[in-house]
Amino acid sequence: MDQISVETKRRFIRIVTITGIILTIIGSWFIGQSDYFQPNGGFNQLLVNMGIFSPIVFIAIQVTQIIIPLIPFGLIFSIGGILYGTFWGFIINFIGVLIGSAINFYLGRRFGANIVLAFLSDEQYVKYMRIMNKGDSFKKLLIIGFIAPLFPDDVFCMIAGMSKLTFWEFYKIVILFRPISLFIFTYASSNIIQWVFQLIFG
Repeated sequence: MDQISVETKRRFIRIVTITGIILTIIGSWFIGQSDYFQPNGGFNQLLVNMGIFSPIVFIAIQVTQIIIPLIPFGLIFSIGGILYGTFWGFIINFIGVLIGSAINFYLGRRFGANIVLAFLSDEQYVKYMRIMNKGDSFKKLLIIGFIAPLFPDDVFCMIAGMSKLTFWEFYKIVILFRPISLFIFTYASSNIIQWVFQLIFG
């Protein structure tokens, strides 16, 4: 990983993110137009036929998304709510977040700045490192980042891996505070998306 320049890593992340946005827009239009993805359509039957493998596959996709942001704006959480309903969508999303957060923490601890700089500008990196070295201030930043959905919370997990926090200190914060924004995405945004789809596509 050291052999790849920071700019190359950033370029890769930008390409992945832009590709994800384009595919999300195209996919949303296709889903809205197709009867296959309607509540009683073929896709719903496919999920039923897959049984326990359906949420397992979705969790695997979500964990990948947490590490490499292919689907933008936290829409993966909304998709979970749409596919599995508010309660089970939240549970499945939370399992994915727990696994993804642990992996990101490990990546931060193992690779440090080599991976974090791929997701942040130099200015952002210096700012967060300064806060990280202040001890309790970093814990407060983590809590705010996990509650407010506008912060780069997945990157915060990597930065936490670079800090003096033990894994279990970090994980306790994840378990206590990430569900707040997660519920907002799972419940509120999934309902908003369905309302918009009905408005546009009837």
